[in-house]
Amino acid sequence: MQILLPLGALFAGAAMTFAAPASTPAAPAPTKGDIVDVAANAGSFSTLLAAAEAAGLVDALKSEGPLTVLAPTDDAFAKLGSDTIADLLRPENKETLARILTYHVISGAVDSSAALQARSAPTLAGPEVSFALTNGRLTVNGSVNVVANDVKASNGVIHVIDTVLIPPAPQPEGRLVVGFFSDPPGEELANYLGVDRHKCLLVSRITRGSEAEAAGLRAFDLIFSIDGQPATSSEVKNAKERVGFGGTLGFEVLRRGESIHIDTKVGVERH
Repeated sequence: MQILLPLGALFAGAAMTFAAPASTPAAPAPTKGDIVDVAANAGSFSTLLAAAEAAGLVDALKSEGPLTVLAPTDDAFAKLGSDTIADLLRPENKETLARILTYHVISGAVDSSAALQARSAPTLAGPEVSFALTNGRLTVNGSVNVVANDVKASNGVIHVIDTVLIPPAPQPEGRLVVGFFSDPPGEELANYLGVDRHKCLLVSRITRGSEAEAAGLRAFDLIFSIDGQPATSSEVKNAKERVGFGGTLGFEVLRRGESIHIDTKVGVERH
């Protein structure tokens, strides 16, 4: 089943109200109703329901499904701030707003056990969301907490989250690049610098106009950490794929005996 969002109707005329932060998020109680009924009975999803009604999604969310909804509470929406909401409601940002909304819906009933086993699932917006167990709590995309999980509805399941998910930017076709060339340092240089040559990279060349050049990375910099991991050629590849196009990599660099931190974005090289 596909949920289609009429962009012109999204949030049109909806009352965008935010509840005051509560000490304990209100979790919906399981009922015999559908996803919309369960959320409405909980009383802490007025913003989400207003958005669904304005977008013409209520009938879809009340359909047979099954669907899995990662449901931000009113407090979660409030974290975005009124200025951000106002900006998202501008006509030129309607497609962005639609992507955010559908990024919270998964086709099929995915309970917490299935989510942890699969580790990720595609959303109706297209990009996947990831699941993990962090300090005994189910999390989404590494940092968003599930404050109530496996809330059953007649047409699916709800996982209540404490933060609105933001989908990654669409990735252009091409190869992910940062824009530098490197190899492990020679054994003599590694011994002189006191580093493990198998866990660091010596930059040999920077591509002109690349993200690496813009970030200030230089030839002969010694990269000894990438996002906290040892700097190896395989980790460069893994890190680029992990953060994706437009994502940021944090390099710890040794330059002339001084340790510095450089944040470098990931670009794309056309085929």
